[in-house]
Amino acid sequence: MQSVFGACAVNCAVSIVSTCLYYSELHHLREFPFFAAQLNAAIGAFLAGLWFAALPKGTQQVPQWQQWASLSGLLALQNTLEILSIPRVGNEDLPPILQQAVVPLSLLFSWQLLRRKYSKVQLLGATMVVAGVTAGFLPSLWNTGGKTVSPSWVAIFLLSRVPQAAANVAAESLAENHQGLSWPIRATLYTQLLGLPCNLVAGLIASYIWKGEAAVVLQDYTSGLDCLFHGGGSCAGTWSSVLLFAIPGMLYTLTEFHVLQVASATAYFLLAALQLPLQDLALSLLNGTLASFHMSMLPAILAVALGLVLYGLGSPTERH
Repeated sequence: MQSVFGACAVNCAVSIVSTCLYYSELHHLREFPFFAAQLNAAIGAFLAGLWFAALPKGTQQVPQWQQWASLSGLLALQNTLEILSIPRVGNEDLPPILQQAVVPLSLLFSWQLLRRKYSKVQLLGATMVVAGVTAGFLPSLWNTGGKTVSPSWVAIFLLSRVPQAAANVAAESLAENHQGLSWPIRATLYTQLLGLPCNLVAGLIASYIWKGEAAVVLQDYTSGLDCLFHGGGSCAGTWSSVLLFAIPGMLYTLTEFHVLQVASATAYFLLAALQLPLQDLALSLLNGTLASFHMSMLPAILAVALGLVLYGLGSPTERH
């Protein structure tokens, strides 16, 4: 139990730091999301590779490339659908609510594929987490109205929850019988490295289906490179933001895999729900004012935290 609590606490702390730095980087590369995803994957693979090279030789196991490629493909599909849908959903407070669809999907996939069983207390805890996040973001969603919401892009965002849930349940399965940090390090390295071609292919396919041509993604890459190396104006300071985000970004992926290793995919998604209102608070403080903070997040944090406690107390099948 101590290892689970420690892994969750570290992941939560890293997520808040990396999210603040990510939005700083995204400010410079917001017009080039496909390039930003590739850049972060390349840097993450490089940093994880350095850590991997420092591991004792006995822990550098021969990877099962087919399994890692499948996992990376699912993550690339999720990322691509998110890149396309989030800016077009029509309301920035809607994706955090829609994101909670991943919780029942994770419960279903782990039940079907991993034969996990869940107690009534766990299901009640999971329900409280989803309800808490929904209650936290719903008031601001009502205040802005739903006229600008695009049902088609909402459906695409919801579709992205399927590969996300499947990927984390698959990672949970791969992590079984592995101890220590060597597995999360290898998982970070392999998924970031294999994510480079997977992201490219997924982006090209999505671009062709959406626009009828692949030039959208290729132009995104070339414009992103130009912004990184030659840009002025809003591109000024891009390198410093990218480098500041590099280590926390890699550590977030690593700690995510560590939570999957010591707990489960469902536990991770419930933990991620707690991070949403905490990230909202951190970003408000970063902007120098609490005016942008949704006060409905305070009871939401309490409800989500209580739901996590209930889920943990009723967890006879969690891998401690």
